[in-house]
Amino acid sequence: MRYKKTKIFLSVILLLTAGLIGARIYLPYWVTDYVNQEIAKLDGYSGTVSDVDIHLWRGAYQIHGMDIYKTEGNIPVPFVAVKTADLSVQWKALWEGAIVAEIDLYDADLNFAIGRAPGQVQGTEDAGWAGFVDALSPLEINRFTVTGGKLAFKDYSGAAPVDLFVDDIALRVENLKAVHDKGMALPSPVTLSGKSIGGGTVRATGAMNILKDVPDFDYDIKLEGADLTAMNAFARSRAGVDFEAGDFSIYVELAAKDGALTGYVKPVARNVEMVDVEQDGDLLSIAWQSVVSVFSEIFENQQEDQLATRVEIAGRIDQPNTDMWATIVGIFRNTFNAYIRDTDKDVDFSDVSPSGGD
Repeated sequence: MRYKKTKIFLSVILLLTAGLIGARIYLPYWVTDYVNQEIAKLDGYSGTVSDVDIHLWRGAYQIHGMDIYKTEGNIPVPFVAVKTADLSVQWKALWEGAIVAEIDLYDADLNFAIGRAPGQVQGTEDAGWAGFVDALSPLEINRFTVTGGKLAFKDYSGAAPVDLFVDDIALRVENLKAVHDKGMALPSPVTLSGKSIGGGTVRATGAMNILKDVPDFDYDIKLEGADLTAMNAFARSRAGVDFEAGDFSIYVELAAKDGALTGYVKPVARNVEMVDVEQDGDLLSIAWQSVVSVFSEIFENQQEDQLATRVEIAGRIDQPNTDMWATIVGIFRNTFNAYIRDTDKDVDFSDVSPSGGD
């Protein structure tokens, strides 16, 4: 009798073991199908993932080769292309009594784009991305990182394609669910670095609170030392000008509280030289570039050899207002007063008015 019971017990163990092994073998295929089904639910987008790896020992899985394209129009680049996405339980947060997730993306490209035909725009509409991210992880996300990859704006509507980008991205956002520092107004620190088109250096620091219906934030953003000649495709398509030399920087401070937004954008161009008009036989192009060259020469700060202004931003976060007259005045003022090539450190979250400057 004892032998029979032992035999039955061992048989049950073997069946359970075989079942677990079978489930473990099948699980990656099931998760791959599940993720592809969730991508198929996106409005106006389609795509696939190549495969999924399961890491049960650390409560994680990895998605490989995720590409998501806009289905309408003729835009030749994916909206999202991620080489590897690692989704796991954030074990550190368990010590503070929270069961949350963390996502790490490797070589992740995000392409905002305008297609060749009118109305073909990729990446500005809500296609259900929040629901898609929620579907990827059954837990709320508390930490998010990006290592490598590119954030780009591409315009295929003109004669020559425009490609503006920040490459080699390193992004880190922590404490999104305020697992610790619950009493802080902005509990989630944000850091970003990368390289822009023209070899510029991009750095951003700040903090935010996404637990509110309308998120609060305070950001300090710098793009410094980008070669203007690398932006000629964009400059020609938007303003009909080319650059022969010069570098470009842009400094941004933005803060939002309870839906009210304040801040500024400060572009600074140094040592600007327009392309020699004799190199371009188009009469309209020659005329326009001559006007811009003269305008830049008159209104640049001669001592600093730079052209700069500061555009103030104020209003509601969904309807920000920029004072275009202040932009023009800023250019004139720059003739007599050089701008520092840095953020001005005069925008602070605690000073944001609930009225949003209205």
